[in-house]
Amino acid sequence: MTTYKGNAGNLMQHWTLCELLDIADEYVPGLNFIDAHTMAPYAHTRTEERPEGRHEFDSVLGGLPGAQSIYERAWYQLARGVGYPSSAAFVNQVWTRDFSMLLCEKDPATVSEIDAWLTTVQSQPRCKRAKVFFGDWRDKFREGLPRPWQVGLPDGSLTLVSFDPYMYNRTRRFDDPVHRREGNLYPDDVQRALSAMYSLTGGVLIQLSTYGTNDDNGPDDVIASLRCILQQENFIESAVVRVPARVGVHQAMMSLVYTRNVPWAEELANLHERFEGWRP
Repeated sequence: MTTYKGNAGNLMQHWTLCELLDIADEYVPGLNFIDAHTMAPYAHTRTEERPEGRHEFDSVLGGLPGAQSIYERAWYQLARGVGYPSSAAFVNQVWTRDFSMLLCEKDPATVSEIDAWLTTVQSQPRCKRAKVFFGDWRDKFREGLPRPWQVGLPDGSLTLVSFDPYMYNRTRRFDDPVHRREGNLYPDDVQRALSAMYSLTGGVLIQLSTYGTNDDNGPDDVIASLRCILQQENFIESAVVRVPARVGVHQAMMSLVYTRNVPWAEELANLHERFEGWRP
């Protein structure tokens, strides 16, 4: 998409992503980045209309590079006057080693913007492959996902899979055509993603962000549902970063981190406390 919310959810998602990248950069020689919900490299249209939803975002934006976090420095370098960066843009800015990108997007105009941006990304020697898949991420995942060695990354590289739906809905299924919303994530979607990730070699890290509690999807219930599914494929819950309910709507926002075969996963356990200490 070429739009962005411009609220505390953006801060939560991308502060967490940048911290994950910074930590992983110390341990692994390459990054196989797969984004199921890609947006334009720089989104220009803000959609958050509620004053309480804009305050914290505006506070950080107005003070960049502010507290000099990895996230703030990257945001400052990327988007001075050109919009809000995507996850892929943050990866390209923060990650210092070899990398590959697989970006999934359904909107034709957004795909065109990503394609144009990837031309610059691909010109870097450390970029081993960068492609955009035009269509629903579910279709690409059914085809299978690239292993690090297949995209030219060295042994010991990490695969980071990012999910940024509107929300995770534990009470519905994507294969229910009456109630589904394609921008949401459902339990059968997670099972589908796990099937695609089954053959991935090396360490795998999942960042899954969710922003709503409709249909009886309270935060604790969402966490329990995802834990039950992901542990079937040996993923462990390594971090839960929440936007606290200082404003009522915020209690729905969480960025959940799961790892498999990641020896340094214990370093992620305090991400929520560090996010709390950073937030304005």
